[in-house]
Amino acid sequence: MMERKIAVDPSEIRELDIVELIDGREATIVFVPKDAITGFEVDVGTGPKNWDTIGISASQIKRILWHAR
Repeated sequence: MMERKIAVDPSEIRELDIVELIDGREATIVFVPKDAITGFEVDVGTGPKNWDTIGISASQIKRILWHAR
């Protein structure tokens, strides 16, 4: 199995950034670990009724759509 190349530098990702995942979903970063290589926790979904918090790796992030300040 071929490993996917990381498209986004994990050190650039901050809590509350909005990212696009490689599967097309948008997600809000809700937890960034001290070692961003280990993964992130994100909220996905279109509204309160179907929001879900999931764990992802940096390789699942296609691009950063919006940076939190």
